[in-house]
Amino acid sequence: MQFNEYLRECREDNGLTQEQLVHNLYSHDIAHFEALDTGTLGKWERSVTKPKAAKQVSIIQYFQERTGLVLPCWDKYSSDEAAALICKAGMHNLIGNSKKHIYNFPSKIMSADDMHVYPLRTFERMDALLEMHMPLHQNINHESIQLSKEQFREWALHPDSLFLACEYKDSFLGFSFTTKVKPEIFDKVLNFEMRRSEITTDDFAAHDEMGCNLMLGFFAINEKAATLLFIRYYAYLISNQKYIAEIGAISNSKEAIKLISNMNLEYVGHHITDDDVKIKAYRQTLSKTLASEYVVKMILSNQECPEE
Repeated sequence: MQFNEYLRECREDNGLTQEQLVHNLYSHDIAHFEALDTGTLGKWERSVTKPKAAKQVSIIQYFQERTGLVLPCWDKYSSDEAAALICKAGMHNLIGNSKKHIYNFPSKIMSADDMHVYPLRTFERMDALLEMHMPLHQNINHESIQLSKEQFREWALHPDSLFLACEYKDSFLGFSFTTKVKPEIFDKVLNFEMRRSEITTDDFAAHDEMGCNLMLGFFAINEKAATLLFIRYYAYLISNQKYIAEIGAISNSKEAIKLISNMNLEYVGHHITDDDVKIKAYRQTLSKTLASEYVVKMILSNQECPEE
């Protein structure tokens, strides 16, 4: 989706004239919209020009406050529809280049159109993939935050988890593991009052129950696979925005923490293990996670008009 389409759609869905929106944006954020007038807003809607990313974020925040929705005007999209609207280049910028989590396997000969992302529970070689994953999981994560292969398998089969696998012509290219837990469990894990390994499926939040998304693991052979996996993850967050309150993660990996920071999650505390390893915790509301410059650039920047 292009920014001009998003802006016009949100304005019309909220029954606002251009004059009313100009006035409301000025009242909402005078620092960004002090000089805004209907002529400029009209240029934005016609895709003659577009505001800088910070202003686009502020516009999303205005519509969040007005509608009470996490990502206004995207709440009606299914996961497949949201995935189709997310810009691959913008997602690539968010992910960056983590050598621990994204290998440099040549991808020029691989077309993204031939790569497919599936729920792991539908993956024919699920057990083999999990067997392959365990050494990676143990190498990246301190033992205090590791999960067993049996837990990964049980959680992968659970309908309220999002365990994804990416393949290319029957070859495995990567995975992404997250699950939605009840808010009180989420708080305990991020406050280091409970280990991830102590979570049971009874602690999961159902698909139509408010919960918090806990990131568990990520790995990809190359950047193309990583991009497709994260597009599917963000599409899931967008399509389920009414039932996800927060996103969180704990990690001792510097490269994982950089990706977490790019996702707009904030540091909230740490735990020092008996062998002096610092495990850091990060969390953020879904509304602030999606109202960020990285997200704007991946969902609203597929256009050629110049920034102001």
